[in-house]
Amino acid sequence: MPEREYYPVVIVPGIGQSKVVQTDAAGHAVRTVWPLNFNKETLLDKVKGPFFKMMMFRRDGGFISAVCDTLAEAADGIATNPDGTMRHRLMAVTYPYPFSECSDDEKRYIYKMAPVQGLAKQIGEENIFFFSYNSFDKPYTVAAQLREFTEMVKRRTGSEKMNFMPLSLGGAMFTAYLDAYGAGDVHRIVYFVPALAGTVTIEDVFRKNVVLDDLPALIDGMVNPTLAGTLKSVLGMMPEGTPRRTADAALDTALKTVLTGSGAMWACLPPAAYGELAAKYLSDAAHAPLKAETDRYHAAQAALPETLRALAAQGIGVYICCCYGRKLFAALGSAGTVSSDGVIDVASASLGAAAAAPGKKLAENEIKDKAYLSPDGGLDASAGAFPESTWYFYDQYHDSIAYNDTALEVAFRALSDESFTSVRSDPALGQFHERQDNRKG
Repeated sequence: MPEREYYPVVIVPGIGQSKVVQTDAAGHAVRTVWPLNFNKETLLDKVKGPFFKMMMFRRDGGFISAVCDTLAEAADGIATNPDGTMRHRLMAVTYPYPFSECSDDEKRYIYKMAPVQGLAKQIGEENIFFFSYNSFDKPYTVAAQLREFTEMVKRRTGSEKMNFMPLSLGGAMFTAYLDAYGAGDVHRIVYFVPALAGTVTIEDVFRKNVVLDDLPALIDGMVNPTLAGTLKSVLGMMPEGTPRRTADAALDTALKTVLTGSGAMWACLPPAAYGELAAKYLSDAAHAPLKAETDRYHAAQAALPETLRALAAQGIGVYICCCYGRKLFAALGSAGTVSSDGVIDVASASLGAAAAAPGKKLAENEIKDKAYLSPDGGLDASAGAFPESTWYFYDQYHDSIAYNDTALEVAFRALSDESFTSVRSDPALGQFHERQDNRKG
């Protein structure tokens, strides 16, 4: 333990948790580009002319093209170039100081993104830092930014080592950090629903393995409830076959505009899918710089279990909180086959735990060690990279684990209590737990 009472904690957030703005040449913010904020009125204004034409003549009439153009315009702020760079000058809104020096507005925002108030009470706001970044940037670009941030933490706290809490996509970004800079400043890593071996969600999107016949479910997952209600009511009035063709074209637009040029999204591909999909999307000269980086990243991703085990052997703590037992987003082709938290499959988050499909139990020959078998019989934790320091939450959705008191307690103990080292450390915080949601109202 350093002279300070606690190691500082650096939170590396997930995909929707950093504000990103577009800037002018002087570095002044001109608009917020992330998180996306679809304007229902603007969207409908752009497509209503082609829509009424389609309804009148009972054929496309330019409607699909209008939808794709509108989607491309809405996503323009986070659009990527083939080489992985961003199309516009972008800057994440950063907080280069501890929580204790954040403004009230900044604290409200950060605590909403990462509800670590309980941790702050234990170790003090002066020991907690929130790193922010562009969620669609290249992983090693983000890693370099995180390196600068950790140097700031060292200067501010006087501590040469710190604890890291990567959340969701932050887990993938931290893989690049470890690959680029090693773990010289790491005391403990506490992963929270991390994307460590990608996610089948992104694989299905890249493969276009989407159940387009279930368009209501697809819409529910893409836009806010008010806009979703409007769009679903429109679906019922459209000519036969048009909704499917529209959704297929919209997915192609998303892939072309943002996804296939985003290093972060390539980092979210499972290792087994990377080679085939990289050959499909990244084989041309324009994508060559991006492919070079994604090749490097996926080598680091494939080696991650071994890398982390080596760090653990050196005394660096590695802890994981993840969820299982839920289907992926309903419109994905793999939805019913993969045990997940609705977004990230548990095999990725846990680095290898064996899990049956949602609602099923593992067969006897699939169980490696019954001492690590979940109460529902659907997961064997012994197959994971860290069976003694990975906690599982049954039927918990990806985002709502932030409101699971037990999951938060596990993470906070791992970040603040040197005696808390495994699922055996506290009988009340054993390996398997149920879904919770402590939100009021």
